[in-house]
Amino acid sequence: MKFLALNLLFFLSFSLFASDDQSEDMADEQLAPTEAEFEDLIFKGMENFSVERKNGKVYIGFDYVIENPNKLTIVIKPSSLFLKIADQDCGWVRIEEKIKIKKKSEANYPFMMVGDASNFVKSAFSGIWGLLTGAGIDFNISGKLKAGIAVFKKKWPVDYTYKMSNEEFMSFF
Repeated sequence: MKFLALNLLFFLSFSLFASDDQSEDMADEQLAPTEAEFEDLIFKGMENFSVERKNGKVYIGFDYVIENPNKLTIVIKPSSLFLKIADQDCGWVRIEEKIKIKKKSEANYPFMMVGDASNFVKSAFSGIWGLLTGAGIDFNISGKLKAGIAVFKKKWPVDYTYKMSNEEFMSFF
């Protein structure tokens, strides 16, 4: 009888010890995905700038050179950014399409932003002064890009200024 009681006590204590280890392992596994962190995307420059006007909207296209140091592909979600041209507010423009940024790479990604054409008239006068003085015209986008991997999302700050050529600036009008 003592032997049976000792075996039962040993079995129960062993099973409790084993279940504690498993619950700690499960807790660690459950915490691991929420601890996922991304390195910031590196926004390096703009290329192939284009502007098209139709139906009261301005479609601004360019290739953004982006470096993704992360081990996973990141998807930029539709986002709104604030646009300034020649230091004049042109309002909010929207990135309407998802853009996949390949893992561990640096590449050009096509961006298309859409804005209200009436907001761009204000920048014309400041831009003309920049053309006359030869100072160039600044095209600045700022805000936060919504991006992430599956359910893990992050907002990346963007504040980038591009020096537009005279031809690029005149394509707004």
